[in-house]
Amino acid sequence: MKPKHLTQIISPNTAESINVKGADIKVGVTRRTWLKLSAGASAAILTSPVWQAWGQTSQSSTESGAAKPMFQNPLFAGDYADPTILCVGEDFYMTHTSYSYAPGLVVWHSRDLVNWTPISQVVNETHGEIWAPDLVEHDGHYFIYFPMGGIYVVHADHPRGPWSAPIDLKINDIDPGHVVGPDGKRYLYTAGGHAIELSADGLSTIGERKKVYDGWAYPKEWKTEGFWLESPKLMKRGEYYYLICAEGGTAGPPTSHMSVVARSRSPLGPWENSPHNPLIHTYSADEDWWSVGHGTLVSTPDDRWYFVSHGYRKGFQSLGRNNLLEPIEWTSDGWPRAPLGTRRSEPMPAPMGVAQRPMIELSDDFKAPVLKATWQAWKEKDMSRYQVGQGALTVRAKGNSYAESSPLTIKARDESYEVQVIAEIEKETRAALALEYYPSVAAFVELQNGLLNVNGPKGQLASRAWRTESAWLKMVNRKNRVEFLASEDGQAWQSLVADFDATGFNQNTQRGGFQAARPALAASGSGSARFSDFRYRKL
Repeated sequence: MKPKHLTQIISPNTAESINVKGADIKVGVTRRTWLKLSAGASAAILTSPVWQAWGQTSQSSTESGAAKPMFQNPLFAGDYADPTILCVGEDFYMTHTSYSYAPGLVVWHSRDLVNWTPISQVVNETHGEIWAPDLVEHDGHYFIYFPMGGIYVVHADHPRGPWSAPIDLKINDIDPGHVVGPDGKRYLYTAGGHAIELSADGLSTIGERKKVYDGWAYPKEWKTEGFWLESPKLMKRGEYYYLICAEGGTAGPPTSHMSVVARSRSPLGPWENSPHNPLIHTYSADEDWWSVGHGTLVSTPDDRWYFVSHGYRKGFQSLGRNNLLEPIEWTSDGWPRAPLGTRRSEPMPAPMGVAQRPMIELSDDFKAPVLKATWQAWKEKDMSRYQVGQGALTVRAKGNSYAESSPLTIKARDESYEVQVIAEIEKETRAALALEYYPSVAAFVELQNGLLNVNGPKGQLASRAWRTESAWLKMVNRKNRVEFLASEDGQAWQSLVADFDATGFNQNTQRGGFQAARPALAASGSGSARFSDFRYRKL
């Protein structure tokens, strides 16, 4: 599969230019290395109003006044699991787990650590479940190592792409983490404390995997999901290599997850565990963020350190794993730890003195010629099914049911919200507005010829005769209690199902996939469905 160039994905009518005035800039995979550039070198990062990430508030208006710019978690609201973050000079880049959704591995860019813009999508079609990537830079080239039924790698000259097709490293494992030794040799860590040498170009392996780290033994009385040594992320600072791993399981009890630290003078160990472990952890179900873990250390250009991780909102595993940001300090003997008194749920000074702005808008008028970065389709290998522009999203029908339709989804951000859309169908088509964990575990209102049906995971919940081939459809989610409504004119609404319980749309109940409850649009049968005026509103 050959990825499309970025200009095929976003509108190329704006460009943000990064000018490198000095001869040397600091770069690295959360480590301090050097990349030699000629003086005056520049690179253009394409951005677009279609992909504008943080609302309409300008920096100047946000930062005006005497108040110190502040930041409050989450860094990314919604299901942005397994963050991997990279600092190159003054630029930060990040990507996340994308499961079986396409496009996968969206790469985000920031200059201030709190406001992010999507700049490329790496995998444009689904070829398997993508989990826990590692975004790295080496000798001026960029790589993403990721599991997709085995470990794969893609590479590019810049995070904006174009990215290569995925290359199978033939490693049957998960959670890769890249590191470079003092002799320039490259290694890839995987779950369970294993490591294998990479070729000089990073695109194949040498030799066999070896067990090099056993993890940190947390207290036996802690309530976790299991030991699960995962998510190796590596960096070098001073004379030491640092290995950050996740333990405790990603779901399970609120106190399950954590990130632990070990260090060594060699990239392959032996590893000494930190006396301050765990680096981060949820100690009580009373905390605002549950199952906090799986993170990456990152430094600012002026050498201040932060940790980017994920966690569930208290009581809302159905929203998936949100990104969190918190400061890190270094002890006099060279260990990272969370400063005393840090509260990840409270406001803190913005890392780079730039205030946090609203995230990319989820509502969509479909006037842009390409899909916004907010949309992802479940197990879709033909993204041409979804056509946008001139105020409408046209979806070519697929399958004989909602479960077979590869729904187009967004990542909900709020404990309570409502979604509405106008749906129009051809005669043999069914159009749905849904809340899904999987397409096979979903509740949805579906318009078909002469009927409006509401279905849940266990079957039909309601049915009503409908005179026209169009309808305003609405879903109101009040803290996982969901109401489905319909209207002929968008003014007078009829409640079809007043109270569907969606609290079970989470990993602990479904026991599979680590998904989130996502609003979705879908078309099944034959023909096409047309959607317009999609609105998402926090309640």
